[in-house]
Amino acid sequence: MPRDLYDCTAGELATSPVEHLPADTAPSDAATWLAENGYDAAPVYRDGDPVGFVHEDDVTADATGTLEDALTPLTITHMISGDAAFPAVLDALTEHTAYFLGGHNHVSGVLTRADLNTAPARIYLFDRITYLEEHLRELVLAEAPNWKRTSVTVGELDAIEERHEEARAANVALSEIHYAQFSTLATIVTDVEACWRACGFSKKGTADSRLHAVTELRNDVAHATLLVENTDSDDFLNSGRTTENLREVLDTITRILASLRDAGYDPDPSGSPSRPLDESGAGT
Repeated sequence: MPRDLYDCTAGELATSPVEHLPADTAPSDAATWLAENGYDAAPVYRDGDPVGFVHEDDVTADATGTLEDALTPLTITHMISGDAAFPAVLDALTEHTAYFLGGHNHVSGVLTRADLNTAPARIYLFDRITYLEEHLRELVLAEAPNWKRTSVTVGELDAIEERHEEARAANVALSEIHYAQFSTLATIVTDVEACWRACGFSKKGTADSRLHAVTELRNDVAHATLLVENTDSDDFLNSGRTTENLREVLDTITRILASLRDAGYDPDPSGSPSRPLDESGAGT
C-alpha cells in the first residue's frame, strides 16, 4: 500500500481570524485600509452581521459614494466549506478571486488566490511531486535500463555518479537512478516511448511539455518561490503561473500517478481509472 499523502483544506489555507469593515466606511478609507494591511478582500458588516465583501479592485483611494455601493453581496456563490479539499479549492479560485468561510453569524476565514502561496499548499504539492518522483524512478528502472544512453547530459550523469559514489562511501547507496534529479527523470521519460506511454501520454511532445511544467512547479516548491505568480487569472495577457496553470499541473500529476498505477507501477488498488492525456494535458 502507498504511504499516506498530506492533505490540506480550505480551512487550513484561509486567513483567520478575519478583520472586517463597517458598512459606513468611506470607500477611499476602505481602499487605504486594504492596501495598508495587504488584504485582497474583506467582509463588510452592518449592525454586527456580514452583508457582503469588498475586493481591492472594487475601491480606490479617490473613490466616492458609499462602501455599500462597491460591495458584493455575501451569498453562497462566494462561500466555501472549511473542509473543501485542495483540488476543490483550486477549482473554486479559478472561478472567483475570493471566498469566505462561515461561522455562527460571522465570517471565520477569508480565502484568496494569494493563499495558494502558503505553507499548506506547498507541503501538499511537494508530497505529491515526491510521490510521482518515486514512481518515475521505478518506471525508468523497469522500462529504460539503458537510461544513460538517452539525452541526459554529461554534466547530469557526472553529478549522479558523484552523488552515488558519496552514498557508496557512506554504505547507504541505492541504484544510480535514485540520485537523478526530477528534471533528469523527466528527460528520460520523454526520450523513451514505453515510459511516456506508461505515464498516460499519447505523444512525446505532450509528455515533454507537461513534464516540463511539473519540473518548474517542483523547483518553485523546493526553493520556496511563488507557486501562483499572477493572481489576475482572468487576464490572458499576464505572465507567470496562474491558478488555472497550477490546477492543470496538479491534474497532470494526478493522472500520471493513476496511469502508472494502472500499468502496474503502483500497487494501490483504490482510486478511479486513469484517462489518457491529450495534447493540452487534459483527459480525453
